[in-house]
Amino acid sequence: MKRKIATVTVGVVTFAGLGIGPAFAEGGWSSSIGGWLPGKESRHWQDENRDSVATTVRFSGCSARDGSGTNRFRYAGLQLKKERSGLPDPVVARDNNYCDTSNFGDRAAGSYYFNYSNLNGFDQTGYQLKVNEVAVKY
Repeated sequence: MKRKIATVTVGVVTFAGLGIGPAFAEGGWSSSIGGWLPGKESRHWQDENRDSVATTVRFSGCSARDGSGTNRFRYAGLQLKKERSGLPDPVVARDNNYCDTSNFGDRAAGSYYFNYSNLNGFDQTGYQLKVNEVAVKY
């Protein structure tokens, strides 16, 4: 019986020693959003693409209140953009974030940010977006 336990233990240690295990994000940050109107952009980050982890943006605690205090938030349109020196920054991915996680896939090395492009499909709105927690992983 002891021999089987030792074999399993050695196998697990050997497996872990090979570097096989869960993938960890290269980087990330967390913050909050208060008073954003469509067109606002997040802070920028540098992804060296040293891993195969997808770029994700997680929202929690979302609201966009009107004058009466009614929450009008259904979703926030997000655009992942890649910086290009001296040229317009292209949109490389889009997602409607329903106060959940937007997965933009594994991205090539570069500097990125997300742009808040619309609220519930409208790019012109007086409702200010508030998000209690924004967590970005890349």
